[in-house]
Amino acid sequence: MTGSDRFMDAVSGPHAGQPLVTAGAPALVADAAFIVCHGRGATAQGVINLMEPVSRHGVAVLAPQAERSRWFPRRATAPRAANEPWLSSSVDCVGAALEAARAIDIPPERTVIGGFSQGACVAAEFVRRTPTRYGGLAVLSGVLPGSDDDLEATVIDGSLEGTPMLVGYGAADPHVDPERVAETVRVFERADATVDERCYPVGHEVTDDEFEAIGTLLEAVLEG
Repeated sequence: MTGSDRFMDAVSGPHAGQPLVTAGAPALVADAAFIVCHGRGATAQGVINLMEPVSRHGVAVLAPQAERSRWFPRRATAPRAANEPWLSSSVDCVGAALEAARAIDIPPERTVIGGFSQGACVAAEFVRRTPTRYGGLAVLSGVLPGSDDDLEATVIDGSLEGTPMLVGYGAADPHVDPERVAETVRVFERADATVDERCYPVGHEVTDDEFEAIGTLLEAVLEG
């Protein structure tokens, strides 16, 4: 894919002007898309490299870059308002990547959205704000951002229409509270997501099983 950075022109706030890094299938032969957000302190190219095990023929990969490699400044458990305007700007970045996919005739239902750590929080927040049928959502070592009060009051305004959602995290991860994972799952299940929650005996990392699960989501889109 070429010229994808132009879609980032629609991004406002702190992440305005950041690039959209692409890899995988060229536009003319892409049948599915994988939008993936990097973690705090990482890069778009870094997460593309990390996700190399999920690469499939026919899948275009799009990774937006955060300003100074962080999507928002405070913890994901802070009130959503405390992470503005960064959080909304982050959501804009995912939206820009989705528009780049649409421009090569790949609709949301053939697009898997995901991320690791802080990037997983961004992916979840985008889908929360923009509910529709996606090819999949992969939340790896992350949760829906917001305080406990925010999550208790959260109702997704629309249906995810059975969107398959992978929620993976480590039992020994100091950054992810299992109770927050449960709340995240609750919010998305009430919006008709089909949630596959997986807990691993690891810390803050992506497991081979998660790579395989994402690959399965992409294969389902390609075969659909």
